[in-house]
Amino acid sequence: MWLLFASLTSLLSSCAVPPQMFAAPSDLSDYRTFRMAAHEGRRLYEAQRYLKRHPHGAWADEVRAVFDEEEAAWFEAAKTSRVRAREYVVDLPEGPHADAARTLMVLFDEHQDDVETLALLADVQRTAAKLDYETGRRHHVSDVILAEVGALMDAATWGARLDAPPPTLAAVLRGEVEPTWGAGAHAQRKDSLIFVIPTPTGSQASVVDVTFQLWLEAGRIVQGVLRGDDLFVRWTEAQLVRVLDAGNPADRKLAASTMVDVLGGALEAVLPASRCPSTTPPGPGEILTRACDGWTVSVRMGEVPGALDVVDVRGPRAPAPGMR
Repeated sequence: MWLLFASLTSLLSSCAVPPQMFAAPSDLSDYRTFRMAAHEGRRLYEAQRYLKRHPHGAWADEVRAVFDEEEAAWFEAAKTSRVRAREYVVDLPEGPHADAARTLMVLFDEHQDDVETLALLADVQRTAAKLDYETGRRHHVSDVILAEVGALMDAATWGARLDAPPPTLAAVLRGEVEPTWGAGAHAQRKDSLIFVIPTPTGSQASVVDVTFQLWLEAGRIVQGVLRGDDLFVRWTEAQLVRVLDAGNPADRKLAASTMVDVLGGALEAVLPASRCPSTTPPGPGEILTRACDGWTVSVRMGEVPGALDVVDVRGPRAPAPGMR
């Protein structure tokens, strides 16, 4: 026994174990969210949130270096136009140059007749609070959906029972599920996430309707699905702060590309693209697939406006597709 202990000690001392191996789950989750942010402003927001939550986290040095470099460039861009100054405020309401960016918005005079500018001139603090509130609602869309994806990418979810879910799944369900038993038993929760996008003529409200479903066999989870009509177009609007037309091919292409970046990043920690490419040809509307180690993930975009967009996940304990 002593010889075995000595050998193990020698082995561990000779191997460089990266500190990330011992990172807390919340540290890894927030770092993953930062890494998969597709939009530059969103990336900075997630970097700042990571550093606030994990000032001494496993990836704090890396995230801080990225934030320091990119935030400075983002503020330099804000000095070039009122639009860019507003983008800074929207994406980094608590950024180190947020007050300066708000002042720049007032100084730029090309849209003096704009209602928002008049409001800023009358009451800068009130308008800034409104901008921060709307930014929070747009960010909340990604927070909800990515938390659901994260729960499906937690190996502890698979084979679990709804009355004893792992912490990541419990946080997503929030105790509010609609169970349906019998053939094709499943449980689901639905969210309607409202947000506002500023436009040159005012603002436009939009809504993301997303349904999170868990399919069960013998009372245990075997499949998870996120779905919603035009889900990817509406989610892309919230991320890019840009009005999109679900019937416009160019806008649909942009949404598909954004989803590949964002969801690909969400899958990377568990199913890296280099090791887990799908071995089957893409199905109808399939824009992203991963498969390995008993996992299968299929991301499908509806082929016409108003159709369902779907993120379909089967974990390592789930049966093969088609056996549900």
